[in-house]
Amino acid sequence: MTVDELFTRFPVIPTDLYKEPLIAEFARVFDEFLRVAHKPSACSSEYDAGNHFYLKLVGPLEFYRYGLTPKEKILSQVKEFIEQYQRDPDNFIKNLLPPDVSEREIKGPGCGS
Repeated sequence: MTVDELFTRFPVIPTDLYKEPLIAEFARVFDEFLRVAHKPSACSSEYDAGNHFYLKLVGPLEFYRYGLTPKEKILSQVKEFIEQYQRDPDNFIKNLLPPDVSEREIKGPGCGS
């Protein structure tokens, strides 16, 4: 995934991160997960793999967007994600998904389809 694709797919990522080399590496390294990642509904009762990928990989970038974490900290976290994945991809993936991950996102009562 390119940086352009990342920012198009996830407009919640703050634009001031666009030229950060770590973000380009993040997009490249996590390409296959980011392509299926999607934000869960606010009323979801069970998350699918794409929801978990979004929450674990894109979610921290959204925290930065809201000013809940400084830029240096989010870039450090992105770097750590990349390093963890490169050291042990299987374990990293295992930690992204809980053992009881749902096959599809389940929304709670009154939430719609």
